[in-house]
Amino acid sequence: MSDPNLPFENRLKGKFKGLLDRLMGADRLRINSERPRPIGSRLEVMTLTLADSILTRFRSTFTRALEVTGRGTSPNVMQGAHDFIITDATLYVAHNIEVHEHASRGQNDSPFVPRRPNSSPLFTGCEDVLKRLMNHFALQGQGDRCRKSFLLYGMGGVGKTQICLKFVEKMAGRFSHVFWIDASSEDNIALGLKSLCYHPEAKAAGVSVSSESALIWIGSLQSEWLLVFDSADGASEAVEKFIPSGSMGNILVTSRNRSLGRVTSYENSLEIDQMAEADAILLLLKASHLIEQSENVHIIAQQIVNELCCLPLAVDQAGASIEAGLCSIDNYLEHLSQHRIKLMNHPSFRGASQYDRTAYETWDLSFNKIELMANKKSNEHGRAAAQAAILILETAAFLHHENLIEAVFRKAAMEFSKQHHRRLERKVKICINQLLQLKDQSWNEFFFHEGIRVLMSFSLIKQISASSGIYAIHPLVHKWSRDRMSIPQKKCMMQVSKLILVNCITEEMSAENIALNRLLVPHIKANYQSQEENGFERVFDDDEYSRFSHVLDENGMWKDAEYLRYQIVEMRIKKHGTKHPHTMTSMANLAETYSDQGKYEEAEKLQLKVLGLHRKVLGPGHPLTLVSLGNLVGTYSKQGKYEEAEELQLKVLGLHRKMLGPEHPDTLTSMANLAVIYSRQNKYEEAGKLELKELDMCENVLGPEHPNTLTSMANLAETYSDLRKYNEAEKLQLKVLHLRKKVLGPTHPSTLISMGNLAGTYSDQRKYEEAEGLLMEVLDLHRKILGLKHPNTLTSMANLAAIYSKQKKYEEAGKLELKELNLCENVLGPEHPNTLTSMANLAETYSDLGKYEKAEKLQLKVLGLQRKILGPEHPHTFTSMAILADTYSKWGKYDEAEKLNLKVLDLHKKILGPEHPDTLTSMASLASTYSKQKKYEEAEELKLKVLDLHKKILGLEHPDTLSSMTSLAVTYSKQKKYEEAEELNLKVLHLHKKILGPEHLDTLTSMTNLAVIYSKQKIYKEAEQLQLKVWDFCRRMLGPEHPSTLISMENLAVTYSRQGKYKEAEKLELNVLDLHKNVLGPKHPNTLTSMANLGAIYQKQEKYREARELQMEIHTIQQIIQNK
Repeated sequence: MSDPNLPFENRLKGKFKGLLDRLMGADRLRINSERPRPIGSRLEVMTLTLADSILTRFRSTFTRALEVTGRGTSPNVMQGAHDFIITDATLYVAHNIEVHEHASRGQNDSPFVPRRPNSSPLFTGCEDVLKRLMNHFALQGQGDRCRKSFLLYGMGGVGKTQICLKFVEKMAGRFSHVFWIDASSEDNIALGLKSLCYHPEAKAAGVSVSSESALIWIGSLQSEWLLVFDSADGASEAVEKFIPSGSMGNILVTSRNRSLGRVTSYENSLEIDQMAEADAILLLLKASHLIEQSENVHIIAQQIVNELCCLPLAVDQAGASIEAGLCSIDNYLEHLSQHRIKLMNHPSFRGASQYDRTAYETWDLSFNKIELMANKKSNEHGRAAAQAAILILETAAFLHHENLIEAVFRKAAMEFSKQHHRRLERKVKICINQLLQLKDQSWNEFFFHEGIRVLMSFSLIKQISASSGIYAIHPLVHKWSRDRMSIPQKKCMMQVSKLILVNCITEEMSAENIALNRLLVPHIKANYQSQEENGFERVFDDDEYSRFSHVLDENGMWKDAEYLRYQIVEMRIKKHGTKHPHTMTSMANLAETYSDQGKYEEAEKLQLKVLGLHRKVLGPGHPLTLVSLGNLVGTYSKQGKYEEAEELQLKVLGLHRKMLGPEHPDTLTSMANLAVIYSRQNKYEEAGKLELKELDMCENVLGPEHPNTLTSMANLAETYSDLRKYNEAEKLQLKVLHLRKKVLGPTHPSTLISMGNLAGTYSDQRKYEEAEGLLMEVLDLHRKILGLKHPNTLTSMANLAAIYSKQKKYEEAGKLELKELNLCENVLGPEHPNTLTSMANLAETYSDLGKYEKAEKLQLKVLGLQRKILGPEHPHTFTSMAILADTYSKWGKYDEAEKLNLKVLDLHKKILGPEHPDTLTSMASLASTYSKQKKYEEAEELKLKVLDLHKKILGLEHPDTLSSMTSLAVTYSKQKKYEEAEELNLKVLHLHKKILGPEHLDTLTSMTNLAVIYSKQKIYKEAEQLQLKVWDFCRRMLGPEHPSTLISMENLAVTYSRQGKYKEAEKLELNVLDLHKNVLGPKHPNTLTSMANLGAIYQKQEKYREARELQMEIHTIQQIIQNK
């Protein structure tokens, strides 16, 4: 055995040592003909140019192998050498040589066949895929002789071949023979199989040199062989005809074409997508020789692999370019942004990961094949399908790479404007006509699907949802598809994609249109971005700007919408003047966008101007004048000017009744709008009466199953919830849900909204399990129908996380919210309102978990972005400030909380007025902070003020008034003013019984609060009686394991303990603790509270050992949670 400490080249012996010496020192290399032949036959010498290239490749491979493996390890210098046969010191080019592991090879067996192509020494990760393959091909027991087949498919460059090679290495002992076939064409498969006929065993069996003979021989083998068809990117029939007969053996296929699943069965198919981030980072650092580097390098590597979407070939190419000195890891991203095409297509890095093409060349190969199909006149059907594929791919290049929806193309085809068509350039007209098949005057579904089928067969596009017709393109493929076009072609296809977007947008308000418009936002932004990147001038188009601004405004992209709408107003004033209907409409739209951004003064000013113009030009009773009045009402309402809003809306309603009649749809809408204003003033009784009247009229005029009737019913149900009439709300929501399932279907967006609303009512009733189950169903349906990244799916995730939080399942809530936030940032952008809401929700969960630093950091980020986007005086900005103040309060930073609460209160008073509901909420928050600071007098003064205002504005029996009374009672209790606290709690209990009934959850809460006051006054019998009653109600209404039931048991245990009834207290607390552990888990905050309460009971009974053990257990769990 050679000394392992010697340099690698000194440990080689015999013929291979001689070959190495000759190869590393030779000026020329003799290369012989393409196909291996029997020993003794004459082989013709090929060109010196090819010889030189292989010599260079060998030296490069050998040198790189030494560098990668180090001098203490023997590298396989023939890695990837499946193109060669070696005899003595001559290298013969072969085609598709069998790669096998032959146990009985003798010294005289010649020609020497190299071992199979080894996987790259840089190979990293993919453990889950390898495990799947190993499990699939593993023998299932003695006598397992069934043939096993499997397909790995995916776009070029994802590492299918490397995974396959690694699998063969890992399973070396499993197979007697491994036959590796280049399946990139039928001819190559045939040639590869013929080469197997020179295998010693095949020759000994008298196998003639033909692919058919090779297949017969393979099929006759009575051992476990593996036949690999690598790069089988053609039709499935090309591989099917070369499958050996019989039931033994194993077949593994790699392809870009998913339809090869017909060969292996689709169940035994696996799509290979991007690498895991950690694996991609390791690959990049290996390829660039930067393994031992600083944390900063690791962070930059993370940014690089994410920019390259963790595509193995692209990552390896990046590493090769860094290693070669073309750029450094620090400036790679800068180079990529400035020279992406050159860097992704650089010839120096062809051969990274043993791949003979760059990433861009890989996809060019697929595109070239599609182009050949498109030009093949002999196959008209295939030609049309390929042409459709090219058009779809080139159009998608100027849209966002995700959520490419068939419905967008379909709707554009159905709604395409003749006005647009007339003024198109000839080339654009040809492309749009062909893509949308406009001559058919209807949607040609077959043409579109055929194009998608072709793209999918090359893995250039991926199906996300078959039922909804949603597709996606890999981000790098998406960039390549744009980069490969000439400037004129880019200009043409960018216009085609824009026309499709424009023509699929209508301003009609329907659930379908709203859902579709949400998905259009990233496409509109991507189209404009590509226009800017290519330096194309943005030309004003009224129709384009109007439709795009409508979608952007509807989806919270207000700054972008404002820019477009301002341009529309300016251009229309120049063209038509201020009194033209189109100009007035554009001014109204711009005012709406101002209002959405909280620019209420600008909105009000413009809306008053529009209203004046409408009255002057059209008259006071014209429908558009009434619409203007309604818009102004909306702005007043947002400003908290409810009296002005209510007065104006009553005027609108009166005019609608007079001009259109009491049952006209517009009159019913006015009623609904007035009910909304009542609700915003917390006048729920008035809102409910009006909504009930509107619902009756909708049922009479439109019918009980009309969508507008169901919307009215849903609104009334929400008002019942606001009134805490949860049973009535639940009944109505169940009815709406049933009718929407019947009329619209179980998966319609409105049906799913109804399920979400019902879940909200379940949550209000503390029926958390039912709410969670319903929201999980909604989330699952959204994932299946719309995909993981659809905005509606993200909203479902947020709602489910909120239910987790209410159950104090903060870990689950945090994981879901973090996932949702990442998706929101990717799909909607970091500054979208939904993204900011997700960020705020996650921050609150961090606060609930006691991770205050994380919460503060995130909340400050939200606050900063809202100040930047919405302005410092927008209501959403105030809300963020209030939430941050709450975090400071929980953290014990009461001074910071107080300062922030005072600031919020001053802003609310200034902008919304001293009696606005939000102002009263901010007063209550400040009072709560005073209470935590033990500034009870200040807290009491402020709470008395809030209570007086609630009584004055809302009345004594309003839910908010009762909440204010309860809050004041708590402050009295902390000041030991127990008589005042008792009096208030008795009053609240009496009102809750009267309004909501004796068994309503709010009534039970009032009873609990009163019992606490009795207990503090040492009136234990009354406290015990009330708590027993509450426990009984909770068990019957909510179940024995419900959190509220467990809280009632704990309260009763405390009262037992205070009376010296320690045995009863201990028994009850043990029961609570067991239930908390079973239902919530041992680490849940409620479980820890139960343990602490039980420990206190042990202490009072002088059971010190048990108390100490519990304290130690609590401490251990808290340490685990803190460290986590």
